[in-house]
Amino acid sequence: MTITKFLFGAAAGVLVAGTAQAADLPIAPEPIDYVRVCDAFGAGFYYIPGTDTCLSVRGRVRAEYRYYDSEFSDHWRDYNSSMMRARGYLYMDARTNTEFGLLRAYNEIYVTTNSPGSTGVTLEHSFVQFGGFTFGKTQSFYDFVEYSTFAFAWKPGVSDEKLPVGAYTLAFGNGFSSTLSLEAAAERRMGIDGYSYGGAKYPDLVANIRIDQGWGSAQIMGALHQVWPAYDASYTPESELGYAVGAGVVFNLPFAAGASVNLTGTYTRGATSYAGSDIYGPFGTNGGGVYDAALDASGDLELSSAWSVSGGFGFDFTPTVGANIQAGYLDYQNDASFGGDFKNYDLQGNITWTPVKGLLFGVETDYKYIDNESVAGLDDGSVWSAEFRAQRTF
Repeated sequence: MTITKFLFGAAAGVLVAGTAQAADLPIAPEPIDYVRVCDAFGAGFYYIPGTDTCLSVRGRVRAEYRYYDSEFSDHWRDYNSSMMRARGYLYMDARTNTEFGLLRAYNEIYVTTNSPGSTGVTLEHSFVQFGGFTFGKTQSFYDFVEYSTFAFAWKPGVSDEKLPVGAYTLAFGNGFSSTLSLEAAAERRMGIDGYSYGGAKYPDLVANIRIDQGWGSAQIMGALHQVWPAYDASYTPESELGYAVGAGVVFNLPFAAGASVNLTGTYTRGATSYAGSDIYGPFGTNGGGVYDAALDASGDLELSSAWSVSGGFGFDFTPTVGANIQAGYLDYQNDASFGGDFKNYDLQGNITWTPVKGLLFGVETDYKYIDNESVAGLDDGSVWSAEFRAQRTF
């Protein structure tokens, strides 16, 4: 064997051995994309792995127990005075910063079991926001909902509606903004006495101007609502344009922790639901005898008028114990309607205890008085309720 053959043989052996050893080495794993905290939008957000979208998933469990009674006559014996409720919430908030501004998608869904009653699913909010636009179901841009009580049995004299909208909000800076919104008109209909509404013709047009700063917030708002009668071969009344105007303000008070005061007022004509989402008519039932318009003696539409004002005050006795009180007044007028004229007086108050963060216990009492001004044979009356709430938010 020559020296050359020896060297080539040795090199080949080393190469084969090296290849075998390399084949035995472990393969490096793929990098893991861990969930990362997203601090761009506050606590509770994290990046969806593999994206630049931040997501917050939260929940709530609420249990409520209510006793409900009335001074109205015997027909109230058929209503449920005691009720128990369990409700579970799911909140999902996805946000992405883009070159056009914030892209946001938000869902709020809850499932409720009432006893007596049934179990149902409610889509409370579901909307997309992008570049100042809002599309989907959310709080009406007319509403300035700032009542501090539970409003479990009913709400005070204030509009509080979640409905489909298509809106654009322009931010001027320093907390000032303005919104123009097209909103589902069918959700705002209170009926036509002696006649009926036709199909949904035009959406409601809603506009507001508001300010949000450290001292609190304020808003002025307006809405147009078409009272569109159904077709009748013998006679169809002409449609009428209803409207609502209102204003609201909330002040954060410096003299006590958690102290604030709110005030909201609205005047409507032919758009009664903007004056209040829970109006008790002269028949002692929610909405009974309440209309946007009625047929007068000549067969034409006469628009109802209604105005309301609501105010409240809340403060904390200690870091864990707070109290809230809310009062409201609503005046409804329509002399052409059998429902006639009436007034609602509301008073609500509660005390809450938060022993640990996210856990709340509270007791509340609600009172409503219905003053029937012009309905023959119907007496004035009142309804009241007392409730206990246990709630965990996480």
